[in-house]
Amino acid sequence: MSATVKIIKEPIFKSLIATLSIILLSGTMFYKGAEGWSLLDSFYFSFVSLIPTGVNTGLVPETVLSKWFTMIYLIVGVGVMFMLLIIIGRAVVNIEKEEEIQIDKKTN
Repeated sequence: MSATVKIIKEPIFKSLIATLSIILLSGTMFYKGAEGWSLLDSFYFSFVSLIPTGVNTGLVPETVLSKWFTMIYLIVGVGVMFMLLIIIGRAVVNIEKEEEIQIDKKTN
């Protein structure tokens, strides 16, 4: 929990969250317009596509434009998502190291 509080204050985290939000919004709006999906389906596909897992959404882009957009969207979006996950992971590791140092100081 303390890692979350600490990382929220970092400018890079804020910029990555803002960038990810813009990416998700653009994906949602694109799929809603180009594929005619509902807003929820469009957001769901946009979000789940960026998570590094093999979730089958049952949604498949049909148009050539949508397929090209999806390829570019995934390259950019997955990169931002990985950067965000790395920064969160680093914050958790740093907090754990700080706690270990404090414990060592108390025992010595």
